[in-house]
Parts: sequence; C-alpha cells; structure tokens
Amino acid sequence: MASITTASTELEAINTMLSTIGEAPVSSLTGTLPNEVSMAQTILNEVNREVQSQGWHFNVEKEYPLTRNASNQIPLGTNIVRVELDNTKYSRATYDVIQRGLFLYNKEGRTNVFDKDLEATVIILLDFTEIPEQARRYITIRASRIFTDRLIGSQEIRGYTSQDEVIALANLKQAEVSTADHSIFNNYDTARVIDRHGSIRNIDEGR
Repeated sequence: MASITTASTELEAINTMLSTIGEAPVSSLTGTLPNEVSMAQTILNEVNREVQSQGWHFNVEKEYPLTRNASNQIPLGTNIVRVELDNTKYSRATYDVIQRGLFLYNKEGRTNVFDKDLEATVIILLDFTEIPEQARRYITIRASRIFTDRLIGSQEIRGYTSQDEVIALANLKQAEVSTADHSIFNNYDTARVIDRHGSIRNIDEGR
C-alpha cells in the first residue's frame, strides 16, 4: 500500500497511469508483464528522459571531471545527455566539444583525442527514485496523458487534464527556484543576450 510519508515509486507511477484507463494496479514490475504495463513503463521512461534532458538543478553537475582513457579519449557515461565546457576556462578556438557516441568529440581539429583531462557542466539522467518528488509527479502526470492518448485516444476519459500538467510543472519550477542559487545570470533568456553561445550553465530557467 502506498504511503503518504514516502516519495512515490516507479510502481506507484505505473499504477497511476494504469488507473487512467481503468486498469487494475499491479504489485510488481518484474517477470512477464501485461502489454498495458509494459507500455506504461516504456512511456514513463520516455517522459523521464525528456524532462530530465532539459537540465534541472537536481541533475546538472558543474565542474564534472572528464578523464581520458589509455587512448587519450574521453569516454562519457551512458547517463550523460549533454556536455558543455566553460568558455571562460576553455577557449572556443581550441575546444568546441560535443557528444559523439559514448565519447567526447572536439569539432576544432575533428578529433576525439585530447591532450589533457577536462572539466565540464553536464546533464545526467537519474533513476526515477533519485529525482525530487515534484519531478516525479510532473513526469507521472505527463506520462499518464501520453499513455491514455496512445492507448485509447479519447479526450473524454483522460485521468488528467492539461491543467493538471501545467500545475505539476509549475510546482516543479517552484521547487527548482527554491533549491537552485538563481541570479540574473542563471536566467536562460537573459544569458543568451550576455553570452551568445547560450552556455549550459545558464539553462536552469530555460524551459
């Protein structure tokens, strides 16, 4: 039974999604799952990636070490979805880095070989249970609406409305403001005027 004193789990999120189409809850996400449950789990993961990929205070790491391997390449974790160097520390004329596969690639020189270790700001994908409750709630509601649309496609029987999603997103953004150290330089729109490269370190408000 779900407890109000603990953060929501992936199982609870899946059961919330199932309830929007009138399906009974499940007690486990292991073993062979009914098609509806597998579909709900897939959509929850899709939305989780989509939301986290925007970059939030809880999953943006600054000065993240990027260490070379024996081949002088810099491998990236499979959970890293964006990398950006600090342009005040690294010259754009020397480093214009992007992700290419599971390695860092420097467009200046067209190479994935580096002569030193680097530090960057990165966006890291976290498991559902590692993110704040406000993010879990928003992801669950958004995933529920997509799940209903794909499976049934009926506007009338949706468990959540677009207004529910807007409210959940507003709560998430409020939590972001409360936990992050924001200033004028953290605002994406303002930062793009100051820094035309739109550095990742300024994306916290850019949604």
